[in-house]
Amino acid sequence: MAVIKSGATSDQLTIDATSKAARVTLYDAAGREVSPQSKVTYMASGTFTPAATPTDLVTIFGSASKTVRVLSMVISTTNTAAGSQQFFLIKRSAANSGGTPVSATLVPMDSTDTGATATIQHYTANAASLGAAAGTINTVRVATPAAIPATWAGITQNAGYELIPAGNTSKLDKFPVLRGTAQGLCINFNSVALVAGQTHAYTLVWTEE
Repeated sequence: MAVIKSGATSDQLTIDATSKAARVTLYDAAGREVSPQSKVTYMASGTFTPAATPTDLVTIFGSASKTVRVLSMVISTTNTAAGSQQFFLIKRSAANSGGTPVSATLVPMDSTDTGATATIQHYTANAASLGAAAGTINTVRVATPAAIPATWAGITQNAGYELIPAGNTSKLDKFPVLRGTAQGLCINFNSVALVAGQTHAYTLVWTEE
């Protein structure tokens, strides 16, 4: 059995001789576990009308100085009349170029945290060149409500859809990680024509370490 002591003889960490297990959980003054609560976390949200046959709608690309972990990417859409659309969540290994990207406001969840270094944008005109795709990590076909419905019948309270596959389950705790400015996650519409009156809204949550 191994015993690790600090300067105080009553303060020690014991590693069990059989299981070889030891655990230390650190807490802040409020009693919250430090490891999840101390992550520097940011959010960004916006609404927009995309190109007539959109490719990438919303993108988050990584940082030159931090490791970016994407916790949530929610997309919602409304049309003149209720309908359905298909979205693809693509991980890219190279950045997009051209088009009309609009940068989102990056909001730290704690005002004492430093400014975000990831890049979040939505497109009102398609990128001229899409970055190389590492692969599609999620595909969803969703029902979308009318922008101004005649009645509330069949309308859900929140028409947003979570696209991060691990976002709704505790079984998968390794969220998508972006290392460097060339790696990104992109919500893509596959160049399908918009239906009448279609607009989009999005919300992203990520950490930087």
